[in-house]
Amino acid sequence: MRLSTNYKQQGTHNLTLIKAVGATTGDVCEMGVGFSSTPLLHWLTLGRKLVSYESDQDYFHFATKFISNNHKVRKTKDFSDVDYDRHWSVVFIDHSPRRPRRRGDDAMKFTNADLIILHDTEPGEAEHYGYTQVFKKYKYRYDWKLCLPYVSVVSNVIDVTKWN
Repeated sequence: MRLSTNYKQQGTHNLTLIKAVGATTGDVCEMGVGFSSTPLLHWLTLGRKLVSYESDQDYFHFATKFISNNHKVRKTKDFSDVDYDRHWSVVFIDHSPRRPRRRGDDAMKFTNADLIILHDTEPGEAEHYGYTQVFKKYKYRYDWKLCLPYVSVVSNVIDVTKWN
């Protein structure tokens, strides 16, 4: 059953984030903070390392409320200072892309991630954000499509094809 597809819902990534963090034990990277994802990831990752990156000053200011020993919040101009080579258990990509770079370009740099969660992957948006190239790179893919915006998970390590 599909819920509404007439407008974009908020927090459609929450169930997928819960499942991904629960399926892993390592560090988590959040590319773009949000009113749903940042508080949720903050609490889900207690005892683990979480690094949230944000380029927008207002969202960055919001995220600073969650700074703790395990949760770092980094202000970034263009996401070029993200530690892409580090092993991340989960990477959540939902940041504001600035042309000519797109979310997909950044997702392709996380070569050591176990799971990469991509927000806004419905037809049209996936192409806009440059996710098509990401989908081709990974062995496993899961798409959550109960309502807009869609969420996809890709991995070469964890078989997510049977997630529901």
